[in-house]
Amino acid sequence: MATTVKRIGPLAAERMERQGTASVAAPGPLRLAGRGLTRLLGGLTRPRTPPTAPRSTYCYLGNNRALALTHRGHKIYLDTRDIGMTPHIALHGTWEDEVEAALARLVKPRQRIIEVGANMGYHTLAMAHGIGPGGDLHAIEANPQALALLRATLMVNGLDKVTTVHGVAALDQAGDVEFDADPNHIGSGHWALPAGEARGYTTRFTVPAVTLDELLLDRIGRMDLLRMDAEGSEPQVLRGAARLIANSPNLRILTEWAPGMMVVRTDIDALVAWLDGMGFRFWRIGPHGRLDPVPSRHLVALAHCDLVMSRQDPD
Repeated sequence: MATTVKRIGPLAAERMERQGTASVAAPGPLRLAGRGLTRLLGGLTRPRTPPTAPRSTYCYLGNNRALALTHRGHKIYLDTRDIGMTPHIALHGTWEDEVEAALARLVKPRQRIIEVGANMGYHTLAMAHGIGPGGDLHAIEANPQALALLRATLMVNGLDKVTTVHGVAALDQAGDVEFDADPNHIGSGHWALPAGEARGYTTRFTVPAVTLDELLLDRIGRMDLLRMDAEGSEPQVLRGAARLIANSPNLRILTEWAPGMMVVRTDIDALVAWLDGMGFRFWRIGPHGRLDPVPSRHLVALAHCDLVMSRQDPD
């Protein structure tokens, strides 16, 4: 059976609407034009919301200094001459994703943390935020160039209230020591070797060295987490914290592990035996912060990586 659609004009349609009569007929061309004109006039008379400007995450401040936002929304001061960390943080707001993910697993509210080699403060920010009020973080940085950025970063984020910054070198004995640094890599500063500077390490400065036991044992008594990135001086840091380590049964240590840099400063076999004797076990940090167990006998020949050391399962 065929269906007949009755077409009506615009005037009849309007009359039917005023009378409350429903119609399935399509509106005529004049009515469509009228609706379009109404919309156009409404658009011209209604105020429009101005478009939101894109939020900048990087600002050059002059004198080789910039301010950027990390992916967590923290502000961080950067040295624009640095070609190591700065480009990654400036463009992506991230640095050492796998280390950051591991720290997220280890850092808990109200912990006592020591960081040796805080640099410009990227990981310091995450740890200070994680421990929150009641926590106690001691950030140690020997390089005066990075030290100024670290202090400014913590202050601008309001995290200087849970963080104490120490402009010293942490080693196994006290006294003034020389450090070498590559001016193109802010995080490269290391305890200078008697043999002379390494290639590219053309900046030398003298800083006071302390042991962690002398600096912090009486103040904090124990530590929950020790993070180290000391460019090969990690064995000396550990030896200088022997009493703190003995006082900290639940201690987790997250450290850069670079046998090639450490071997010229210490006997790695003896270091591993010492850690073994204190009951530490070892995990290599993998992608996304995954922790892969590593037998202690493999540590001497292990490729450059980041490790977690703990007497218990670290989670």
